[in-house]
Amino acid sequence: MLTGQIRVQHLNGVLVASLEGEVDIANAAQLGAQLTAAVPNTVSGFVLDLTPTTYMDSRGIHLILDLAERGQRGQQQMRLVVPEQSHIRRILFLSRVQDAVPIDTAVDEAVAAMTTR
Repeated sequence: MLTGQIRVQHLNGVLVASLEGEVDIANAAQLGAQLTAAVPNTVSGFVLDLTPTTYMDSRGIHLILDLAERGQRGQQQMRLVVPEQSHIRRILFLSRVQDAVPIDTAVDEAVAAMTTR
């Protein structure tokens, strides 16, 4: 079983956090803490890239919604990246995550949206 891990990079001045592997009840709290630490309050927003995410259960959905709520409180914009073919995309849409966080299909799309707002 691949446990999740976070990789952070900056693209065109936008912080992009990629969540690799699985997100479930066993590691969601740890990943949430890592993401919170990786996204300082000083950035205007960030992109959470779920392209390399292989599995997500309801704890992963809660993690995303918690991050979105934290971002709103701190006036930080957040965007998700989930490719069209990803099985996770269906889970997110069934859970109506798009009502809380815009969902893009590619990192460059999300970064462009962040830099043109």
